[in-house]
Amino acid sequence: MPDRSNAPLGLRPPAGGRGVVRGAVRVPGSKSIAQRAVVLAGLCPGRTRLAGLPDGEDVVAALALVAATGARVERLSPAACAIDGRPPGPHRGWRADPPLQAGESGTLARLATAAFGFCGDAGRTGTIDVRGTLAQRSSTALFAALRGAGVRTEPGDAVRWPVRITPLGPPSEVVLDNPASSQEVSALLIALAAWPGEAALVVRGEIPSRPYLALTVAALAQFGATVAESVMPGAAHFHVTGPLRAPEVPLSIEPDASAAAVALAAGCLSGGDVAIAGITSRSLQGDARIVEHLAAFGCEAGARDDALQARGLPTRPADLDLTGEPDLAPVLAAVAARAAIESGGTTRLRGLGTLPGKESSRIEVLAAGLRAAGFEATATRDALSIGRGTPRRPAEPLDSHGDHRMAFAFALLGLTIDGVLVADPGCVAKSWPGFWRDLERAGASIARPPT
Repeated sequence: MPDRSNAPLGLRPPAGGRGVVRGAVRVPGSKSIAQRAVVLAGLCPGRTRLAGLPDGEDVVAALALVAATGARVERLSPAACAIDGRPPGPHRGWRADPPLQAGESGTLARLATAAFGFCGDAGRTGTIDVRGTLAQRSSTALFAALRGAGVRTEPGDAVRWPVRITPLGPPSEVVLDNPASSQEVSALLIALAAWPGEAALVVRGEIPSRPYLALTVAALAQFGATVAESVMPGAAHFHVTGPLRAPEVPLSIEPDASAAAVALAAGCLSGGDVAIAGITSRSLQGDARIVEHLAAFGCEAGARDDALQARGLPTRPADLDLTGEPDLAPVLAAVAARAAIESGGTTRLRGLGTLPGKESSRIEVLAAGLRAAGFEATATRDALSIGRGTPRRPAEPLDSHGDHRMAFAFALLGLTIDGVLVADPGCVAKSWPGFWRDLERAGASIARPPT
């Protein structure tokens, strides 16, 4: 696996029977599910056992953060751990001094901020800190909701991290206005569920990326809490009943659908045939819809009872609404580029309004990378159009801006355009540290700068 100091890397188009990605590709466990499970385990009494944990930086950060709160985290194997939680209550709960470090994970930062705000040791002020580009990203609605419920923040008008928080016991009702991310809703639901009894969360305005909220509700059910939703004009009312309880049996984290999307697209773009075991048609991960979107491009893709599978080149453009799964946009942008070559048509990816606030300004970064490879690419705040243009080898390695999903997209683009290299290839460690190695094992040819 390359580290962040390594030279640029890429994937080569297949040639002479080499470079075809095929077979059963093993991808990491879902970091979205794993982060939720780790935080829930850290908030509930008893011992939670987790298996199938991915080794990406975001999950490593979640385990370290929960350990820093005073919970006990024991590694049982590289992919399994046991967590003895630190539940809230009188004269107990999470501690955040020294500061809790959320790394570059927006999910973890939001979950930890709400958890400490409502489940911290009352009166013990603590700090939630972050690093990298997350320090420039905000969570205005979440901080306002916490303050509206009585939690004190320093500064008093904080909208981003680092932030000092003085915890408060459980409120009976919390109001969240116009969330910018479903993570803000998930964070509050988890924090409220840690306490016995009922509480209400009122969300006014649209909730982005709803499938991620379904992951949270399912995770809460595994830990003994219930969430009932009723919809009123302009608002959603969530009725949460806790407390959390450690599951009696080990929880196994299913494979990451976002990583699976990269591998499935690699199979299609290289003329191979890929299957990802462990993700089924019943998966709650929104990115499992990758097979529907690949089929829209003319690939043969679908969900079996035990796997997702895909093959066949993209042969036609598509007009896709990715509101529920915007993280698929980078993968599908690379697919759209090949479809533009095959068909001459233009693809439009819509519903991407949450992407500008991610690790990079993803729509603009994708458009810049595609244009550098000669494609027509038009970006707005919430959509990306990709046409044929005049495909060519980029003059320089494509800048991933340290964003793992941009690195995946540009790696996939290399299966179509010879000579595409990714700057900072080690940034994939955020979610899939073994990406380059695993794709090479599956048949891909790795491209390196000329010597």
